[in-house]
Amino acid sequence: METYDTKLECIDWRYSAAILGLLKYFRFTNEVYDKIDFNIGRDFIEYNQSDITNDRFLAFAEYECREDMFHKIVENELYVNEFSDDMIKFINKNLTGNKVMKDIFENNKFDGTNKEYILSLIDENRENIIFETFKNKDNLYNNFSNKNLFLKDSQKHCRLIGYNVDVGRKSRSISYNFNEKSFVSTDMKEFDFIPFAFTNTYEAFFINNNANIEILEKVNSDLSMMVRDERSDNSEGNARTALFRGIITSAEFINYDVEVIVKNRNTNYYESLFIRKKAIDILRSLGEIKSISISYKVNDNYYINIQKEVIDCILNELYVDDIIELLLKSNKNYSYVINKLININQKIKGVWIMTSGMKGAYACAKKVVKNIESNKIKSYRQKLISAIVAKDYDRVNDILLQLSSYSGISFNFAYDLFEDFESNKDLAYTFINALEENKED
Repeated sequence: METYDTKLECIDWRYSAAILGLLKYFRFTNEVYDKIDFNIGRDFIEYNQSDITNDRFLAFAEYECREDMFHKIVENELYVNEFSDDMIKFINKNLTGNKVMKDIFENNKFDGTNKEYILSLIDENRENIIFETFKNKDNLYNNFSNKNLFLKDSQKHCRLIGYNVDVGRKSRSISYNFNEKSFVSTDMKEFDFIPFAFTNTYEAFFINNNANIEILEKVNSDLSMMVRDERSDNSEGNARTALFRGIITSAEFINYDVEVIVKNRNTNYYESLFIRKKAIDILRSLGEIKSISISYKVNDNYYINIQKEVIDCILNELYVDDIIELLLKSNKNYSYVINKLININQKIKGVWIMTSGMKGAYACAKKVVKNIESNKIKSYRQKLISAIVAKDYDRVNDILLQLSSYSGISFNFAYDLFEDFESNKDLAYTFINALEENKED
């Protein structure tokens, strides 16, 4: 039985992500040997350090990130033998797509006849092009780690952004009692594989369900596939939408508490998004997530992503009252969405079926719509919205009493509001939302 000099375990998310990247690397380099033939339940891999070389790493990076490599785009274009003016222009644009390409090709442009020469220059400079592109591109290594430590041996301080330390300036200030020797940080060359574990999106995700490597691979592979589908279905598709669509539509995707590591390109740190089982159940109850995919216009320069706000509330077990009130004030008909939001509020409270009070509030509103003139409905509805948004609950109760008297309909649900408005606010939301459902969009 072969023995190996390195064993890497899923200690925390950094090691789990490095393992996922390493598995992709070993398979790319045809190292499909016993060291990654893990058993079900296994949470570590074993391998030899000598199997990780810089030239293999760069070849792997070129393949995994081929859509971000300008020279690969050029090579794909040069497969044909005849070139239009537009093709020549496109090829030359990519030949100077970043600094390393510009240094090589600024004075060696493609003219439609020198295909072999361009390809030979790419071959001669391939490793350097891959190295500089992968290291410096904002969505590749530079998004995740200190680019000056790329392919370096283990460092005194961790190479990852947010974990890395400016040794010359901060090593003492971050240490206990200003003693540099007391500071403990872990780094290893294998951390250079971490970018390959994340989705290659502006908001990059890695699902750290590291109970075992088989599940780790399966779930992150599913996420990557959903991100691709999201992009193909929608030019504005993003990884966050794909993540939550996966949670909603697939019981096998995630069905337990799970940690998701997030790296946004405009931040210099990693974030941890902990998704609890209760939140997952609520998300699944939403059905198709696109039903709340609304960009709410506040003004010409500010839009609110309703879907993101709602999901953040669910994850943090916060009521969606502010979003409900925002949509109630709108001139558009968001009745269906508001009904979903009211249900979300109830589920956050632990109530999974429509209560008799909510049914009563809905029924009373429908009776009012039938019994009184439309201009009065509009007036009362607007008064109720203004009062509830202003948190003037006594005023809401007074208006309900007035409307009950005017319409001749008994509002039995209102007694719960009179007793404890805050705890029963969803009754008021249900009544107001049902009071007028036939507005023009």
